[in-house]
Amino acid sequence: MKNILAIVGVLVLAVAGFIGYQYWKIQQAVSGPAKEIVSEKIEKDGDLWHASFVSKIDGTPDEVWNAFSQPERSSEMMPDSFKQSKLVSSEGNKKVVDVVAVLEILPPGFKIQNPRIEFIYFPAEKRITSKTIDFQLADITSEYKFEPADGGKATIVRVEQTNKPKTGSIVEALQKGAIRESYINQIRAANKGIAQERAEKAAKAG
Repeated sequence: MKNILAIVGVLVLAVAGFIGYQYWKIQQAVSGPAKEIVSEKIEKDGDLWHASFVSKIDGTPDEVWNAFSQPERSSEMMPDSFKQSKLVSSEGNKKVVDVVAVLEILPPGFKIQNPRIEFIYFPAEKRITSKTIDFQLADITSEYKFEPADGGKATIVRVEQTNKPKTGSIVEALQKGAIRESYINQIRAANKGIAQERAEKAAKAG
């Protein structure tokens, strides 16, 4: 009997530890420190999420603009987070890209996201807008603005986003974490794009 109670006790502690770890992971994803983010605000008003992000990237405005102007290369830069980023069309200042993204915070069944996204570029203003045009889980619109910093050696990225979920199956903490994780992955992909562009230039020059 004592052995059974001891085993039960160990199992209870293991389950409690697992639940605690999962809760910690969610809290980290929702609000934990992230070097990619200088400031952020994610709030829900009714059925609509509003998100504001500010990041500082170690790259000139032109380098950052080039990185964000090529969303079709996201899967090349971050294959673990973007399983696919396929250019559907490119005409004038507009691109349409099919994305298959992985958001680790979400439960099975929602972890794989497959939106079709329309991007519109305003190079003279250093501004990009985007919106989902075929996505069963949410309607998402975003605006990206790029400002020089540190004498033009760095760039401030400001993003405003609205996100209207189409399903109530995901708890709010996970929805908030997914918005944040998606943004962080975009910044990481841009950073890798800048690093690759610099390496390619160095190889040509060398």
